Amino acid sequence: MITYSFGDCPDEVIRAACAAQCPNGYPMLIRCKDEWRAIAAAWNQGIDSHLEALTQRSSADHTTGKVNVHPDELHVLLRRLYESGEDEAWSLRSDILQTLDIEEV
Repeated sequence: MITYSFGDCPDEVIRAACAAQCPNGYPMLIRCKDEWRAIAAAWNQGIDSHLEALTQRSSADHTTGKVNVHPDELHVLLRRLYESGEDEAWSLRSDILQTLDIEEV
């Protein structure tokens, strides 16, 4: 497991880990309403100050809770979860990173 300070994992590390472990996209099934709100808030930002966005290569369906984030876009979702400052978003970010063998402390 690779360890970074919270919020400091480089985008390229996230991209590489996701591409290696989930080449067809990072799949999630979100059942928790608070986690879904955190994902929706991050998703709906459009193009951000980094000139990046979650595109049609990624998908989220609120009716089923199914989410699939393209490997080239997972870092965008994770950055937005971090920037939200919300506990639920931070927890979700940490959980996602741990599944990719990345730890933030």
